[in-house]
Amino acid sequence: MWMPLSFVFLFATGFIAARFGTLDAEPFTLLLVRSLLVLPVLGVILLLRRQPRQWGRRKDRLSQMGIGMLLHGAYLGGVFAAVKAGLPAGLTALLVSLHPLITAALSLPLFGVRLGAKQWAGLACGAIGVCLVLGAGLLEDTGAQALDWPLIGLVWCLIALIGVSSSTLWQKRVSGKMGLVEGLIFQYLGAGGVFVVAASSVGSFAFDPTPRLLLTIAWLVIAISVGAIWLLMLMLERGEAHQVARTFFLVPPCAALMAWWLFDEQWTPLMVAGAALVVAGLALDRPRLAKPVVPAASAR
Repeated sequence: MWMPLSFVFLFATGFIAARFGTLDAEPFTLLLVRSLLVLPVLGVILLLRRQPRQWGRRKDRLSQMGIGMLLHGAYLGGVFAAVKAGLPAGLTALLVSLHPLITAALSLPLFGVRLGAKQWAGLACGAIGVCLVLGAGLLEDTGAQALDWPLIGLVWCLIALIGVSSSTLWQKRVSGKMGLVEGLIFQYLGAGGVFVVAASSVGSFAFDPTPRLLLTIAWLVIAISVGAIWLLMLMLERGEAHQVARTFFLVPPCAALMAWWLFDEQWTPLMVAGAALVVAGLALDRPRLAKPVVPAASAR
């Protein structure tokens, strides 16, 4: 239980860190610096770890680079680009947080995992809960301006949604074929390539190394790029893709709670009800505990 809860907390802080970081740096440049700085950290971990290194085959390394392009490049890059294009941050987070439904729907054709009525009901509760948590604040902030949402922002948000869903499923297919640290190294190499192109094409490489920005980058590298993503890879290795994806439903309520504490963003009764629905959905879709196997009596 500690693993998904720790992941949710660390991943939710990413939205807060992004808000601080983009005050002093261009978004794609910030993500590029984050990807480059995490590589030596992973290298040190690899040197200190007293285990045989598992680099896998060339195909496995290319797969991890592709996952990095989708998970870190398309997902994070899409979210930042959508907000930069003028799409409200709440709406962006709302759309991206619905990716567990796509992951669950694709689990059957890709992995043969058939979801029961309770699992679909749990996913539905989570989706409705996320809509209430983020939608309540969104309606209050945008109101009649909803028709002014830029189409390009919605396209970027769709790219982010596809990126996080496809990377989750892809990682589930290839998990276990190389070490976690080794895989993360190739993921961030792939993501770095995406952000170099993005920063060159639509960014300005603006970067003001203020103390606030340096602290934000340190948190992004250590707590999120290493901590949260490592936990995500571990969970995908040990559980079904749809069960891991549904933990993302807890991220928006957790991020909203942090925003209330740090930025005095108030919760409405509708948001509280949405958070309760998210928790109810997770409880409804709990994975069943395996029954203990009683060893057969040995022959006399």
